Amino acid sequence: MSVAMLLLDVLLRYPTITALLLLAVLSFRDTQRSQQSLIVAVFCISLSAMLLNTAPPILRPAQPTFFFLRIIDGPNIVLLWWFGLSLFDDDFRLGKLEWGALAAVLLVIIPLRVMAMNGATEFPLALTICNRLLSFAMMGHLMWTAFAGRGDDLVEARRKMRLLFTIGLAVTCVIVVGAEMTVSEILGDTSDPQWLSTARVAIITPMVVWGALRFLQFRPELLKFESVTRAVPKTPQIDPRDTATLAKLRTAMEGEGLYREQGLGIGDLANCLNVPEHQLRALINKGLGYRNFSAFLNQYRLDEAKGLLSDPEHARVQILTIAMDVGYASLATFNRAFKSEEGVTPSEFRSAALAKASQS
Repeated sequence: MSVAMLLLDVLLRYPTITALLLLAVLSFRDTQRSQQSLIVAVFCISLSAMLLNTAPPILRPAQPTFFFLRIIDGPNIVLLWWFGLSLFDDDFRLGKLEWGALAAVLLVIIPLRVMAMNGATEFPLALTICNRLLSFAMMGHLMWTAFAGRGDDLVEARRKMRLLFTIGLAVTCVIVVGAEMTVSEILGDTSDPQWLSTARVAIITPMVVWGALRFLQFRPELLKFESVTRAVPKTPQIDPRDTATLAKLRTAMEGEGLYREQGLGIGDLANCLNVPEHQLRALINKGLGYRNFSAFLNQYRLDEAKGLLSDPEHARVQILTIAMDVGYASLATFNRAFKSEEGVTPSEFRSAALAKASQS
């Protein structure tokens, strides 16, 4: 390995690792330890471990630290998946699917890592295929989630980021995974050549720099030993220029019940109101406080559904019929939205509401 290549690798790798660890510490310290902040912290730590372990052999940590870090970096693909979903889904919560994916990856990764540490040069084909299929499945799902949600997203900066994120992730997967497969299967090398290791960190570094520039802030008041005043969250405010549009929107939703139309998109609603789509997006987001169009529709749909479920005269009407009548395309979607809002299923809500009505 040339001195120039080694110097380039060091200049890219170790500042990136430092930035990742700093982001992990600040994410854990400054964000009330929310689920998303914990995911960010653990992902940064796992990615740092991966960068340490894929350094040139002369710079790698010694045993047993190396093996310990190899276990830590194992789930980084799952953590990237979790992190991406938390960015683009306001209602994201770790559930059985997410924990199951982590367990599946660890069941595949740990045996591969143990065999590699014992000097193996060939690995079971089933484990290798499972590892790649799981990676491609999670990255494919993440790209689909980021891109498919563009139409529903009302946060303009995030909406633009969805396309860039999808393209960047796709290019990264093609370059890194494609190169790894070429090296291992065509060239017959089971270890990363140095050019691939340096190329990997060269792809990661700009993303980490972007994250540091976006999330780390310099506060001049600290230089004067003054206390930091946290910004008060902005409350939604209607732009006076949007008063007429708001009146049209309320008439369409509350008077005409347009929300009952299945598959209604924000573009369709903008056409019905005869207003520019970007103007309607800004009104619903900044004026009314909704981050995605589905949440806006759900307010009206769930309010009507709760009224019907509480009405003794509709006690014999099937829940599926009510769900379809208020605008949902499937019972599963309705149940998920209802439980997220109320904490109980529609059936449980109906039973409690009807029991209360019978006692009054």
